[in-house]
Amino acid sequence: MIDLATSMIKEGLGSDLMPKEADPSPITAYRYNSLCAYTGDDDMFSSDLNEHQLRMRLGHMSSTPCQVIFSMDDEYVPEYVDKKALVERLCRAMGGAEKVEIEYGNHSLSNRVQEAVQAIIDFVKREGPKGWDDPWS
Repeated sequence: MIDLATSMIKEGLGSDLMPKEADPSPITAYRYNSLCAYTGDDDMFSSDLNEHQLRMRLGHMSSTPCQVIFSMDDEYVPEYVDKKALVERLCRAMGGAEKVEIEYGNHSLSNRVQEAVQAIIDFVKREGPKGWDDPWS
């Protein structure tokens, strides 16, 4: 499917939809290639990126408080990927981002919404604005 997306882009059809077999949701050839091709524009979190590639893609976040919320049962992460090691590598590449592992969470966290929302709220309270600009006080 990556070859098909690449050829569609070369033919000026990057905005056209990929066949249904490529993804259950409608997706353009350009977006599919961005997400799925090795080092595509949006290949930000792949387990096969080396440390340098991850730093080049995510290192700009090192000066911003960040939280990586990782779905430990993400259906889009292959079984052979060590998810705990991957989330550690992502956090390190971002300059020490806070790690949150949501056990049994699916890709969209639709089965663990409360946990995800609470993690985000806790992070914003801790890392967000202080003083007169603090919306929590």
